[in-house]
Amino acid sequence: MTSVKRILLVDDEALARQRLRRYAEQFGRQFLLEEAESGLQAVERIRAFQPDVILLDIEMPGLNGFEVLQQFEQRPFQVIFQTAYDQFAIRAFETHACDYLLKPFTAERFHQALSHALERVADEERLRALEAQLATRGNGEGFLRKLTVKQGNRLRLVEAQDIFCFVSLDHYTCVYFGAGAEAICELSLARLLERLDPETFQPLHRNSIVRTAAITALSRPKEGELWAELANGMKLPVSRSHQRKIRALLSFS
Repeated sequence: MTSVKRILLVDDEALARQRLRRYAEQFGRQFLLEEAESGLQAVERIRAFQPDVILLDIEMPGLNGFEVLQQFEQRPFQVIFQTAYDQFAIRAFETHACDYLLKPFTAERFHQALSHALERVADEERLRALEAQLATRGNGEGFLRKLTVKQGNRLRLVEAQDIFCFVSLDHYTCVYFGAGAEAICELSLARLLERLDPETFQPLHRNSIVRTAAITALSRPKEGELWAELANGMKLPVSRSHQRKIRALLSFS
């Protein structure tokens, strides 16, 4: 017996979500449907609902569609983008075989895209290639600029420019930001390095990544050691393999 597919409808406009739900109900197949009205809510729904397919609006306040996808270590779902985007993005979707719906779209076009999504398995490589191509636009769109972090039971949004560093501790990625704030991030350091702008963030060690502008000083307490002092008062070791690059980036001798 075929399991009932889970579909998440993400759009910040209530009428748009109603239209998506109506189109899905007209498909002629039973689905479990959930909705999200913002990017942050979409992240919460994806983690709790574990959808097979996401109808994802790109242009949303706070956290856009691409930024929603960047919050996940693994993305075992199909994505159908909804967009009124420019032709560059449309060509990018087509190049990497990502389904998209160009607004406004008909029920027939919706059903066509959903059929294709249901026939395919999730393909992480397509999403990574799409993000890489969008990053070439020069506006940083393909890089991680906003991050969802967990403080207790609360999910909150942090701007990359407010982050001091990431430190891997006991199988968790800790994020340090703002005025002494600390939270947990779902992404591993390896995945963060793939998605963060390399002109802004650099690894210091296998267990840490720093926003280079947050480094206020470098010190050598012992021969061969190098420590980075951050604007929030933290001190992090710099491994030997990263010392030369960090000194060069910060113009330290």
